[in-house]
Amino acid sequence: MPGMISSLSYQYKVITNAKNHLKKQLTARDHGDPQQRTPPKSLEKRHRTQANERSGHPVYYLDYDRAEEKPCILYFHGGSFLTGLSGKHWRFARKLLFGTGCPMVVPDYPLIPEHTHRGILAFCMELYLDLAAECPHGVILVGDGAGANLALSVARQAVRKKLPLPVQILLLSPYLDLSGTNPIRNVLAHRDPVLEPDGCREAALLYAGSRSLSDPLISPVLGSMEGLPKVTAWTGDNDILYADTLLLKDALKKARTPYHIYTYPNMVHGWMLERIPEGRRALRQIVLTIREYL
Repeated sequence: MPGMISSLSYQYKVITNAKNHLKKQLTARDHGDPQQRTPPKSLEKRHRTQANERSGHPVYYLDYDRAEEKPCILYFHGGSFLTGLSGKHWRFARKLLFGTGCPMVVPDYPLIPEHTHRGILAFCMELYLDLAAECPHGVILVGDGAGANLALSVARQAVRKKLPLPVQILLLSPYLDLSGTNPIRNVLAHRDPVLEPDGCREAALLYAGSRSLSDPLISPVLGSMEGLPKVTAWTGDNDILYADTLLLKDALKKARTPYHIYTYPNMVHGWMLERIPEGRRALRQIVLTIREYL
């Protein structure tokens, strides 16, 4: 019952402006509120924050002086490759900092339509390799939505190129299959007020550029999961991207890669970043999952 109440409350909040918001943003090339893309003062008061620039895009280092003591969390935010950092991402970062004590790096990575996967992935990969060299206890990859795509893509490239591997991979409402061919999505589309297929496809085409949407570089779940460290994912069975998590489960099982998937009933896309009971429960699970490796 609490799950249903929280889901309905969340849906009521977002259904009035979220369903077609992505298409409007794409038309306007709207990357979100610029004021929310920088760390809020409440975070800066409690945590040591440093902003560096990489290829013209800011990267925020939070409590990075702890990198000699604990693994570093590299967090790729969601937003369909179009929207930049927002208040809910910073809220999530603050809770991870408090709950794990790990240093954290949060990039405001390049976005569509100005960039395709080529520039976005190259940016994320270079940042990951720098952190892998600087953090003796390794790097934990965390991503939500499109950020989960980037996290898994970075990990797969590390395996393929025989580079240092992440310690673990945590994916929240992961957007992993950009091909749009999974029929389960059509079943879920009317249940999820946050994302809609047409906007997702338009964003996916811009991200892919000249590559096929079925290319594993664009849709990492369609590639091999062999050689990856443990993958933990959170999803909801009313999330349109629940279909992607089912594919992920099959791919991980086939590769015999260790994994654990938390599936919450009635939850829609991105619920684990929201201030609802299920979101708080998921956050505790995320913190405990990271702390297993400390």
